[in-house]
Amino acid sequence: MDNKKIAAVAIIIIVIAGVGIYGYNAYVSSSNSKTITIYAASSLAKQMNATAAEFKKQHPDVTVNIQYGGSSDLISQITQLNKSVDIMASADYGLIDKNLIPNYTSYNVEYARNEMVIAYTNKSKHSSQINGNNWYQILNQSDVKFGIADPNSAPAGYRGVMMIQLASKYYNNSNIFNDLIAKNSAITSTTNGTSYVINSPNNMNPTSKIVSRPAVGDLMPVLESNAVDYVLVYKSDAEQQKSSGIKYITLPPELALSNTTFESTYKNYKLIQFSDTNKTKNVTLSPIVYGITVLNNAPNKDLATQFVELLLSPTGNNITTNSYQDPIVPAIATNDSTNIPDVLKQYIKQ
Repeated sequence: MDNKKIAAVAIIIIVIAGVGIYGYNAYVSSSNSKTITIYAASSLAKQMNATAAEFKKQHPDVTVNIQYGGSSDLISQITQLNKSVDIMASADYGLIDKNLIPNYTSYNVEYARNEMVIAYTNKSKHSSQINGNNWYQILNQSDVKFGIADPNSAPAGYRGVMMIQLASKYYNNSNIFNDLIAKNSAITSTTNGTSYVINSPNNMNPTSKIVSRPAVGDLMPVLESNAVDYVLVYKSDAEQQKSSGIKYITLPPELALSNTTFESTYKNYKLIQFSDTNKTKNVTLSPIVYGITVLNNAPNKDLATQFVELLLSPTGNNITTNSYQDPIVPAIATNDSTNIPDVLKQYIKQ
């Protein structure tokens, strides 16, 4: 065989070997790639996106898929539609205890707080007059429209509706709930002494005064487009949009729902979701505390646990603070929690 043929054969061998090595590396890379799926309340978008970016630095081969929405809706997808999920992060920690423990998870961690505010813009009607004491009077003006999240799908929705009922007691004005909610929707309220039960039917049927959206995060675009004058949202939602001209008023501590001091009062306020169907669910007013868990059947439980570990760590606490939510340090395991992973226990108080 002459030198030219030898050289040609050598080149072919090298190319084949190279393709084989590339193919093997591609196969190994593909087989090592992992995906974790997170269901999270829409108000956690900034926090979760930043945590996912930090997690990717530590695990470049891991894909983090996050679906945002109303916490009640997302949990229903897990329990009723059998969606395959690694992590559930709820805007109401109680929903995890009530709906996911013990069949879908064994623990639940309270890790962050928020508060209810009323957001507006300079174009909102009567915006120069509204404050933390007269807000319900401004919202009741005939030329004002306001937005709330759907009470049947989002904690911000049922909290907002129950907060308005609570405001009737706080301001000693029994007309507040009727003027703002009952007159403008199919939602009703009944009282028994100091207790209140609010009925939220499947179709809220709002008048033109109220705009409702499935999740609290869906309300900010409605406000920014001037379709409404005010929206009941979480402080973090309003803070994250301040550069876009969003302003907000803070509410008295009892109505802001961020303080556990008033929890005994909150327990007197309940809302029945889908009150006109055979799929009713009862929720009780509670402080705005986020809960997070890794599901029992998580496809990538170890990686999901590492994600939660990052979120509860000092790095995660900084991310939560920068998202305008208040981290709970140490985080708190709820009373129904069992079998908390060892790697998380350093960040959790039981």
